[in-house]
Amino acid sequence: MLGVIGNKFSIGKETYHPFSAELHYFRIEKRYWSVCFERIRRAGFRIISSAVPWNIHQDADKHVDFNGLTDPKKDLVVFLELAREFGFKVILRPGPWVWGQLENGGLPNYLFNDIKLMARDSTGAERTLKTDHGVESGYLPSYLHGTFQFHLKSFFRSFIEATKNYVHPRGPVFMVELDYETSFGRLISPDSADYNPDVVKEYYPRFLESRYPDIKKLNSVYKEKNSDFESVEPPRKFDDLDSNDAPKALDWMRFREYMLREYLEILEETFQSYTVEPLIFRSLYFNPGDILPAFNLVPDDRSPFLGANVFPDQGSYFDLAVKARFLQAEYGFAFASSFISGSSASHPGREEAIAPFRNASRRFYLAAALASGFKGLNHYMFVDRDHWYGAPLHNDGTISDGYETAARFNRAITEVGLEDMDSKAEVAVVGSRLNYWLREISGTKNMPYLERLLNETAVGVCRDLMRLKYPFGVRENRDWSTIKDHKMAFIPSSEVMSVKDQEAIVELLKEGVTVIMCGLMPKYDENFKDCQVLANSVRIKTTVDYSIGSAAHKNGEFPCQVFGSIRSTDESKVKVLCKNGAKSVGVCSSRFKGQLFLFSFDLASGGNHQRLVFTESILEGLGLSTHLYCSDPAVDLSFHMGDKKGLLFIVAPPPGDLSDGIESGTKSVIIRADLKAAGMKGTKIKLTDLFGGEEDQPLRTTMKDLKVGYPMEVSSPDGHIYLVEKY
Repeated sequence: MLGVIGNKFSIGKETYHPFSAELHYFRIEKRYWSVCFERIRRAGFRIISSAVPWNIHQDADKHVDFNGLTDPKKDLVVFLELAREFGFKVILRPGPWVWGQLENGGLPNYLFNDIKLMARDSTGAERTLKTDHGVESGYLPSYLHGTFQFHLKSFFRSFIEATKNYVHPRGPVFMVELDYETSFGRLISPDSADYNPDVVKEYYPRFLESRYPDIKKLNSVYKEKNSDFESVEPPRKFDDLDSNDAPKALDWMRFREYMLREYLEILEETFQSYTVEPLIFRSLYFNPGDILPAFNLVPDDRSPFLGANVFPDQGSYFDLAVKARFLQAEYGFAFASSFISGSSASHPGREEAIAPFRNASRRFYLAAALASGFKGLNHYMFVDRDHWYGAPLHNDGTISDGYETAARFNRAITEVGLEDMDSKAEVAVVGSRLNYWLREISGTKNMPYLERLLNETAVGVCRDLMRLKYPFGVRENRDWSTIKDHKMAFIPSSEVMSVKDQEAIVELLKEGVTVIMCGLMPKYDENFKDCQVLANSVRIKTTVDYSIGSAAHKNGEFPCQVFGSIRSTDESKVKVLCKNGAKSVGVCSSRFKGQLFLFSFDLASGGNHQRLVFTESILEGLGLSTHLYCSDPAVDLSFHMGDKKGLLFIVAPPPGDLSDGIESGTKSVIIRADLKAAGMKGTKIKLTDLFGGEEDQPLRTTMKDLKVGYPMEVSSPDGHIYLVEKY
């Protein structure tokens, strides 16, 4: 059996901690493979990972070499044999897109001799991708184009033939990643791709027919007069669309997701020719600053194994935390399929001298990842290569300054029972993909508040929960039945919401879940038809009034960005909490078992103490409290409890991540932790630093003293992980 059980990889009759080390065999002299393997194993790893680039193994004449006949470094077969001898399990990433500062992202040049297979933007132009640290990324292929599929399947058949005898249970390979952050090469805007005429002709009518029972229904929604599905033209402009044009634009965004899912399904079907199929996973791309992945790559009929990648150039500490919280809360297991262990660079030597990847940064990323909910990490890159520096091992197998820190962490974390430890998220932040799509088409004329609602409010509230040390999960409006497992749901809301979502929120309230909505009460469905199911149920409506104002409440007043004003027809059940002049901007409805709060202003504090206290008062009034405290809100804390022991994480992000200042260096803080409230029993406890050496003695204290407060020196960025046990 291959899968994930209890936050560990299940491989046959054995289980493995989901911590792996990535090295690229094709970038290392073959004579150093054994040295690297020995030192990776000594660092406590039992799993290794590698990309298998198409353009490394297939030349311009379409000759494929997996046996090192043209270059010893291409000998994937011997690499797998050697991995088996060292007792490793193996993750392979054959792409076709693998990124990793490889020319064309790993695609062979000969593909682009045929311009017909290139992806196109809305003007019909071919799409080139952003240069990756000095390496040309080339053109974006049209994933579903028949010619591209022909060449890709030919390469994959060769790859499968070369590796089929090395797949579990015959060999060490147990998992394969198909593609990498499938997202049209991170081209998120709807007009960026894929308008390839051959693909649109074949797949667009098929998609539309799956959504509409007949062409008359489509014409009614689109306000058009198409004779059949084949004659429907895709939208090509997305700026400041009005409500009549929005449904067609939204369908195009659904079609983009449809293309990506179809593409991944085709790749997975190709791998079914394995005698024994490996575990296959998909990696998600998150646009920095968004709480949901850019595309939903999960089929309706099943949930594949998913991963997300963590790199400094893909966002801040907040973005790292969101990825973990989303995967863990939405799918039950958070795996960082590529986790930073060094830094990419155009000129590694020069950039290492200017901005070295220090052990403090390494500790920060490791502590931040686990504190946020990642239970598995693929250390990328564990072995140095071109366009990279700071890896624990150099590409000749010699040890770097970071090796001992990485090894100490890996050995410790696989022994403490991390897989059984958790921090229950009572709060869910619920994102809607529809709102992100609307952001792309609303502009300044229509729904002008939407960009702030998503880019500032949704993100800012998550930051505030981190500042206040409240455990929370990031959810998508995909399966509302599981959101009732949380005590409270925070929902950014626009005027547009599907009837399904409106009905689901009403059911949450009936179930006793507290809902905090921020923004405006919905009054249209996704086709911009009148739909006020939620508004009529709670008897609250809003009017758009996007302006600068203030929120006056019983304990004070602060300036804010106002989205609109609120009115209610049920004064007996709806209490006014905040006013902007004479207009209501914050109310609470008690019509159902669960309370509904609606704030029609930007609730996020932006680090402002007065506004943060207001949010804290709302949460405390709901009976939600945290058992953690730090005198500096810019230092994050998390505690994960197991059966009899737990892990205390102290994370000091780079300046500005949770604060608005530019502070740096070492500072004194006071840490408080009510471990009894977190589920720990006993009186005396000891805290063992998992990054410490054998010479470092555990801190011995009492639960009472830790609750009162413990002074600590922290630097930014840095991270600490303490094993907490009673003695």
